[in-house]
Amino acid sequence: MALATVAAVLAQDAALGAQLDRIAWSQIAMAAGMIVVTLTILATGIAAFLLFRSVRKLIGVVETQARALAPRAEPLLTAASKVAADATGVSGSVKERVDEVLQTVQDANVRLRELIAETETRVRDFGAVMDVIQAETRELLLDAAATARGVHTTAEALHGATPSRGRTPARRRE
Repeated sequence: MALATVAAVLAQDAALGAQLDRIAWSQIAMAAGMIVVTLTILATGIAAFLLFRSVRKLIGVVETQARALAPRAEPLLTAASKVAADATGVSGSVKERVDEVLQTVQDANVRLRELIAETETRVRDFGAVMDVIQAETRELLLDAAATARGVHTTAEALHGATPSRGRTPARRRE
């Protein structure tokens, strides 16, 4: 009966029918949109669920592998820790040795500079002493030569001979 009423109303007013037709099409489009949105949400949910399951399986596999590798990794980590500790000790020892060598070089450098300064002072003092000795020796030799000349001249004067140069005592006796 409702259909008959609707048909009678449709027949009476064509404008009303066209308007109802447009309303029906818009409701069909809205229903189709809702279906598409619902299917999209459902597909996204299923994809998220499958992704979640895959990630969970992957985490389980990784945990299983980690448990299997843990006994093997423990000695490696222990050895790596020992190597790091040894390297730290060696580097500390090397640093101490280098510091000792540097200190020794610095001490030797200071001593060498002091020795050089002292040697320069001694060489200067020795040079001054040598200058004094040379001057004294020169004066002494000049005095000795003058004395020898005086003695020679006196000896010739006492013998009655005239002093002559270039004559030796052996020639005069002849």
